[in-house]
Amino acid sequence: MSKVFISYRHSDGEWVWNCLTPCLEAGGAEVLIDHERFQAGIAVVGQMDATQDHADIHVLVITKEYLESDYCRHEMDRAVALDPDFQHGIVVPVRRDAHRPWPRKITRPNPLYVDLRNDTDTGQWELLLRACSADLGTMAPAWLTARNEVVKWLERNESVNLVVGTKVKWQPLIDHIRQTALPDLKHVDLQSGFAAARPGLLTAILRQYGIHASLPSKPADLVAFDRFLESLPRGRLAITHFDLAGTPERQQEYGIDLFAALRYLTMTKKKLILLIESHQAFATLLPPNHPLSEINVKTVELL
Repeated sequence: MSKVFISYRHSDGEWVWNCLTPCLEAGGAEVLIDHERFQAGIAVVGQMDATQDHADIHVLVITKEYLESDYCRHEMDRAVALDPDFQHGIVVPVRRDAHRPWPRKITRPNPLYVDLRNDTDTGQWELLLRACSADLGTMAPAWLTARNEVVKWLERNESVNLVVGTKVKWQPLIDHIRQTALPDLKHVDLQSGFAAARPGLLTAILRQYGIHASLPSKPADLVAFDRFLESLPRGRLAITHFDLAGTPERQQEYGIDLFAALRYLTMTKKKLILLIESHQAFATLLPPNHPLSEINVKTVELL
């Protein structure tokens, strides 16, 4: 895992925090960045230097405001001093505006910089991710668009089916949504051994909402399950590896009445807003006339 230090002006913070950092982290890099690591009451420059000294790669997000900042120029000078001829891929300049000129210490070696004035340029994003040894398994603009779409629909209290390709880094996307945009989003993974059985799945869902009560045997378990969830405010629940729910083994284990209960809580009572992650489209996973197939879901593809 490469350690990537991001040097940027806080006027570009929104882009760095919401676009650059999530993509690098989801791709497998460890990001070293001031707003996560700096502490109050300690000299800023000392913390900057200490954080930067741990980095393998130094990403310089260069704008006019960046070059006007003493702090940013200090970080840039320290980074360039490690590889003044740009021979080892240690320093990665990123252009975020059309301001010229850049300092000669960058232009004289004429490095291949990353031009991200256009956020949708997949080639430039790929150049940046590759320089940081990060891989999303898909294009960065598509990853960011899918994240934004999922958040948009969930915030509107609409259930979502996130359909992902086999190589896509989708788990960090959901983690990022939970950590930043929707901290109330709960999560149950059908790949967990605990969730492979009906009692385990129901218990796992309830525990996500802070309920640790025991459930009776079926079919009374669903009566108690419904009663517990109906007593709570409306909540958002991510169910990942949902392809497993479509297998004959899980269909038999969970029972048609469990899926009917989820439909009731989602559509009739509107107690649950679901984020369903799967490799196949939700509508194709379940048999015709299946209770869950009647749930209205927005489809977001990330292939």
